[in-house]
Amino acid sequence: MEFSSSAKVARIGVFVSLALVGSFIKIPSPIGSPALDSAPGYFSSLAFGAFEGSMVAVLGHVVTGLTSGFPLGLLHGLIAVGMGGCAVVFRYVYERVNLTVAVLLVVIMNGIVLPVVVIPGFGVPLYVSIVPSLVVASVVNSVLAGGIYVKVKERIVSR
Repeated sequence: MEFSSSAKVARIGVFVSLALVGSFIKIPSPIGSPALDSAPGYFSSLAFGAFEGSMVAVLGHVVTGLTSGFPLGLLHGLIAVGMGGCAVVFRYVYERVNLTVAVLLVVIMNGIVLPVVVIPGFGVPLYVSIVPSLVVASVVNSVLAGGIYVKVKERIVSR
């Protein structure tokens, strides 16, 4: 399949739309943006490849920022890139190890490591206050995506 095929573009659009829907299902947090927006990106990464999954994860985070008023300002761009990286790692670890390790690693990356970017601008107290909700959101998103993928992977046609 070509990089710019209409099927890939359509699939990315559908899953970004699902991320938008998930962005309205918020996990309570001081910043208001943790939501069920990452699951479509993680699922896409497993089902259709790291590139598509990372695109959905990046754009999904951007739409979540839009729905919550970009509470972290320009940091949302950096976090969006980190979300794309999480989707790539999710697929890589799933293929080489297993789903459990992939979920664990993504929860650590997304829930604990990635939020460190708020420390220079907002301080350690904000970091400490948002980590619990980010860990919960990371667990829910990655377990949901992985669980759905395991159930439907035989039915997925990657054309």
